[in-house]
Amino acid sequence: MNLFSRLKDYNSELEEVLDRKYFSANVKNLLLSMIYKIENSYKDYEIIKRVVRSKDEFLSELVETIDKYCDNFKIVDPKNKGAEILQKHKVLALTNEKERSLLAYPTETALLYAISDIVPKYFYVKNEVIFKKLIQDMLVEGYNTNNLEILVNFNGWSWDTKSKSNGKYINNLIYQNFLFLVGEGVLKEWRTTSSVKVDYLGEIEDRINKLDKDNQFLLYMTKILYAKLNKREKAKIDVKLKEKCKELVKVRDKDKYLETMKTKKLKLTKVLEKIDITLSDENILAKEFKKKNSKLEDDKKMSSIKVFINALNRDREAALAELKDASDLLLPVNYLKYKAKLERYEAIYKNKETIDKDIVEMEKCFLRLMEQKTLNAMTNNEIKDIIYILRYLKNVNINKDYQIKDIPALNKYIDKILKRAITRACKSGIIKIISMDINTNYEIIKFAIDGTIIELEEIKLCLELQKGELNIKVFDKEIYDKETTIKFTGDKKDLEVKFNKMTKLFN
Repeated sequence: MNLFSRLKDYNSELEEVLDRKYFSANVKNLLLSMIYKIENSYKDYEIIKRVVRSKDEFLSELVETIDKYCDNFKIVDPKNKGAEILQKHKVLALTNEKERSLLAYPTETALLYAISDIVPKYFYVKNEVIFKKLIQDMLVEGYNTNNLEILVNFNGWSWDTKSKSNGKYINNLIYQNFLFLVGEGVLKEWRTTSSVKVDYLGEIEDRINKLDKDNQFLLYMTKILYAKLNKREKAKIDVKLKEKCKELVKVRDKDKYLETMKTKKLKLTKVLEKIDITLSDENILAKEFKKKNSKLEDDKKMSSIKVFINALNRDREAALAELKDASDLLLPVNYLKYKAKLERYEAIYKNKETIDKDIVEMEKCFLRLMEQKTLNAMTNNEIKDIIYILRYLKNVNINKDYQIKDIPALNKYIDKILKRAITRACKSGIIKIISMDINTNYEIIKFAIDGTIIELEEIKLCLELQKGELNIKVFDKEIYDKETTIKFTGDKKDLEVKFNKMTKLFN
């Protein structure tokens, strides 16, 4: 079997699916064009971003989604009346999972958004009763926007860092942070797993704590999601936050609170003992049934002992859960975790900072984690990936006007991490040492890689020294890309490359 016989023809697969669908010719042509463009751009996308699904995974899911979840696919021109609903919601497409219907603008990007939106996504959030929906909505929208990048920023031969996606900048920013912290595999598992037993957010918090135990990334993330709410939505959450703030007052009185938990544990134990005795003795069960029914209004009376038994079992399960919570809180580590969680709620409720400032603070927390990942990188491939990722991160949009690199504090922090990564890459032989002076070496290499060349390994440099200035020309293979001039107080002996000759940057 040769290589080509093992390659999947997604265009043909999609055509087979479309033959079974009652889509218009325009929809079918756009879908086929979408698949073609994704296939054409995916290699560049993988190289630039590093943390992505394989092309096979991406395309397989798209074709499968169209087959299983898309029955009624309509497109509407922005100039036509039917586009009003899309304009009202400020979206590229709207979907109805129950009816398996999709409405989108007539572009490949809008169709990709619609397909991404309609596929089932779970993102179950455990142990978070207040911000659960906000976090889930952020992850869903982040996933949808992340999928669009392949069409929005790549065209098969170049990487356009200035292109705008669907305007969901904050959700996308947070999703990208998650992606680079835990990887595509974890997010895919979180998205596709329907089980309510796994606490993915808790696991992510544990990972963050291992890298930086004082990191406040999740706190700032939640502050930002809360700040995005309208007044009506915020008022509903404020009721719950006030309750948590009152609970924190009690929890801070540690001795009294732990004594309360001990008392609660004893009471719950007695409740469970009574339920167990009732369930194990028919006479007691009949007596308790009659007693319970006598206290209920006629329209709420239980029809049989079987109904009463079911009610007792539900009470038993609830009591067991409360008992477990009370027992857990008596352990010092769990008490401190619970207290910290309540303090997070309080910090969110009392937060007076602007959303823009919180976004910057969140990214600083994220970059601290990326700095630690850089220090922990062991192999040459890991170091190279970090360099690619840091270059990519500079170009992530914070809003429609600014990217991360446009915020001085964040750009400076990325440069600090990038300098470490480049220095390690030079020492490991991944990148050629251009100058024996670390600062000069970094400035030259930073300028060379800070652009839109797809493969950093294809970068070539040509240096010219004239009257105390060093001219640096950058080439993508043999094609001129850009140049700059920097002050240079040393001499030719300080540089490790020949002048006026193209030299490959990566070994």
